[in-house]
Amino acid sequence: AVTALVTTEGFRDSLEIGYEARFDQYDLNLEKCPPLVPRRRRITVGERIGPAGEVLRPLEETALPALAREIAAAGVESIAIGFLHAYANAAHELRAADLLGRLLPGLPISLSSEVCPEIREYERLSTTVANAYVQPRMASYLAALAADLAAQGLACPLFLVTSAGGITTLDAAVRFPIRLVESGPSGGAALAAVTAEQNGERRVLSYDMGGTTAKICLIDDFRATTAREFEAARTARFAKGSGLPLRIPVVEMIEIGAGGGSIASIDALRRVTVGPASAGPEPGPACYGRGGGSPTVTDADLLLGRLDPGRFAEGRLHLDAEAAGATLADAVACPLGLDGQAAAQAVCEMVDEAMANAARVHAVEHARDLRDATMIAFGGAGPLHAGRLAEKLGIARVIVPGGPGVGSAIGFLSMPISYEVVHSRYMTLAGFSAPDAQAVLDRLVATAEGVVAAAAPDLPRQVRRSILMRYVGQGHELEIELPEGPLTAATADALRSRHAARYAELYGRAMPEGELELLTWAVTVSTPRPPIVPVVRVETTETPAPTAQRAVVDPGSNIAVTTP
Repeated sequence: AVTALVTTEGFRDSLEIGYEARFDQYDLNLEKCPPLVPRRRRITVGERIGPAGEVLRPLEETALPALAREIAAAGVESIAIGFLHAYANAAHELRAADLLGRLLPGLPISLSSEVCPEIREYERLSTTVANAYVQPRMASYLAALAADLAAQGLACPLFLVTSAGGITTLDAAVRFPIRLVESGPSGGAALAAVTAEQNGERRVLSYDMGGTTAKICLIDDFRATTAREFEAARTARFAKGSGLPLRIPVVEMIEIGAGGGSIASIDALRRVTVGPASAGPEPGPACYGRGGGSPTVTDADLLLGRLDPGRFAEGRLHLDAEAAGATLADAVACPLGLDGQAAAQAVCEMVDEAMANAARVHAVEHARDLRDATMIAFGGAGPLHAGRLAEKLGIARVIVPGGPGVGSAIGFLSMPISYEVVHSRYMTLAGFSAPDAQAVLDRLVATAEGVVAAAAPDLPRQVRRSILMRYVGQGHELEIELPEGPLTAATADALRSRHAARYAELYGRAMPEGELELLTWAVTVSTPRPPIVPVVRVETTETPAPTAQRAVVDPGSNIAVTTP
């Protein structure tokens, strides 16, 4: 949507300045992700709130009629309001929204104090603007979807999947559609968590490889690792810092731009590269016989014997190995002087090594040793590459759940109804005020309870409370779960102990004398997850009869082995 940003006077360019950092300092032609709102539609108004919520300069309400006329003249379809330090005091944002709502009736307005009430000005503005940018289109689409379902006689509630791995109401999705940005992949993590619990696997690496990307996620104690920030629309597809930062609850994943449909080629240095360009569903890989002229990972898998050309897609699509070999020969084998099998192996090895390297780095960042983990592989291409990836990572056990190609959709069915709200309220641990902290938490619990109760009034609800903490002088925080029950003066000691344990787990040691800051409070209210049906293990000594045999290339020996 055509979006305008209304912000504090003097801070018009914060959205474009960002971090004042280059994601690749040696690229002289570096292109940053352009802001969703151009400078001409970033409008300022006189006002100022201090970091403690104090009013330093009252809102200039008399300026808003002229501002509204400017917005109307620009053909704006959605407004984002983000004032400095609005997380500490939302009064100016609420008043500006009230006045603009009267002057521009029917225009959707997103407030930073509601979308992202957290510290860090750039991320808060970026998230609020992104929410406003997609809100009108998402609202109209979801309203039409709900109306069509009702017209067809479906009287059941309509829920939407969030990026945090839960489901929420239609109203919440319409109001905060930015929370749905990574909803599909979160379903895969939910499937992996359920599969882990069914099999009693407490340390799991989830591996989801589809048509365009491959994603990994760490699952600990049957729960996916989550994060508070996600980066969208990266200009350098997998370079951190090249996209738009979004402060939303999200299942934390690492991805590479390689899936079954990713195109293989030779770069200027005569190296085999895969992705991020994709053949897409139409025409798709060359072996689909639909006119695809570029070699893909699926073509390489077919040439290595990993796919059955006659039984693919339950026999509805016969794969053309000759077409796959011809395109791979033109693009990879002939330029490098390789035979067809070696070229196919090169393509798959590049994909598997890129994913293995990403997994190693991700594991180290989270103080995990993958050698004691179990891999759960799904997605259309995940099980085809799981064995080689596990070998590279030293993982001894791989589980492929039923219906892996639609794993994310199956994962949706295991999600609880949940909603998370956050609020930045700064205090030091030495000056911890239990009444002030309890007041913040009570307000957050009431907000989240209201959303979940609207969706499931008869279901029991669980409340998880946490705090983002850091040592004084640090730039980023660790999320520490709060003790159950009302907060007291003793809570400070419990938080210090829990933070020290988590910090030592990640970085090898804690700093017991270091002063701690409490920055952002978070509350998640959810219904119980649907019951997990345990796997029934069948003990048998009989080897099942193979349905067929074919030659499959073993990546370790490079020999085609007759395989049942």
